[in-house]
Amino acid sequence: MQNFIEKYTMLKAKYDKLMEGRHGVDSLSRDCLIVWFIVGFLNGFIRSRIVAIASLLLPLFALLRIFSTNDVKRAAETRKYLELRNNAAEFFKISYRRIKERKTHKYYKCKNCSSYLRVKRKKGEHTVVCPKCGKEIRVKIR
Repeated sequence: MQNFIEKYTMLKAKYDKLMEGRHGVDSLSRDCLIVWFIVGFLNGFIRSRIVAIASLLLPLFALLRIFSTNDVKRAAETRKYLELRNNAAEFFKISYRRIKERKTHKYYKCKNCSSYLRVKRKKGEHTVVCPKCGKEIRVKIR
């Protein structure tokens, strides 16, 4: 058992020395590896050249990011990726909510700030105030 612990601490020290000054694993490289695993699994069924090329390039991209020493550039890439991912998640969340509440509420998009406004389905004309920009919007529900 003592021999195992010594080997583990020696390997950990080597790994720490290797990763010194490197960017390391972040959400973009982690998600690339997850997508690579899924694409590799699908490649077993689909057998497409595009899928095969993607299954080769995704881990290379992730490893280049992990071992990169340019932290500023990698952080900017990660920030853009997280912004895109959060926007997509918000879109799907709103879409799911719209489908779920389609019988009780109607959704409108503010022309001024592009935020979504939720209005109860009551027939007639309504004036709705956008919570983001404060602009009044007149909507007609039939």
